[in-house]
Amino acid sequence: MEMVERVGLVEAAARALPDLLGEFEHDGRTGGRFTREIDRFVERAVLDGVEFIDEVTPGVVAGFCGEAVQGRDGSWRTPAASTRRTRRAALRWLFRWLRHHGACVVDPTIDVKVSEEAVAGPRPLTDVEVAECRLMSDRTLSQTRLPACWALAEATLTTGEMSRLVVGDVDLVSGTLDTPGLSRGPVARTVPLTDWGAAALARRVEELVGGGGDESTPVVYRSGRSLNGGGATAGQAINRILTYAGLGDDPSATAKSVIAWRALKAFEQSGRIEIAARLVGSSSLDATARLIGLDWTAGP
Repeated sequence: MEMVERVGLVEAAARALPDLLGEFEHDGRTGGRFTREIDRFVERAVLDGVEFIDEVTPGVVAGFCGEAVQGRDGSWRTPAASTRRTRRAALRWLFRWLRHHGACVVDPTIDVKVSEEAVAGPRPLTDVEVAECRLMSDRTLSQTRLPACWALAEATLTTGEMSRLVVGDVDLVSGTLDTPGLSRGPVARTVPLTDWGAAALARRVEELVGGGGDESTPVVYRSGRSLNGGGATAGQAINRILTYAGLGDDPSATAKSVIAWRALKAFEQSGRIEIAARLVGSSSLDATARLIGLDWTAGP
């Protein structure tokens, strides 16, 4: 689609939203929330006199993210951090789309901060946070390593496992990968990729093989460093994505939080803690329950 200078905000959003629904075809809940927030943002911005994309400033974005919400009792209150993150994530998707289609150069959402409520210890990420991290891992629209690292985290690999994974461990036909496990950590296992993760790894493998790699080529580990240090570099990649997504100052959002998100999904879908434990390669049901924040021994 060819875009012109001074793109109208209403027009741009109308063109972008069909692509949003297509991108989140397998996550209708997040896609629906992003759509509603973008619609609300456009309506609010136009009422405030913002008619064109280049008139959207970080202040306009921050104002929308922090806009008060009305409770059931009719009172108005400051939105929860999760609501502010959802609003920011929706607008980050919109401006990423606009940048990709040549409608803007500067993304006014990048420097907008969302204050966090204190949470003790790593926690599972929310669906919205995962969606935002996916977007930010691919912020350059060209490099494949950061999205691949995030895809492996979504597949429940620790950073140590990531450094040992090679192209031959990835089965793009079945959408799974064989992780070698660690001597002191998760056991070797076959894990299913998320739909987004499978697409990200397909791009990564294509790039590696096209550059002369083979089945023994590391997927995300960079040559020139000791393999023992590969986990650290993979961890840095995940931390960079979390920082890009505005979670860098949240001590409860770590690489382990991505694994916890996927494990919690598995538990919610199956109702069985052992399914989540098998997915993350843990022999301890108690440890898996703690990972996802579940008191699974509590009575009714």
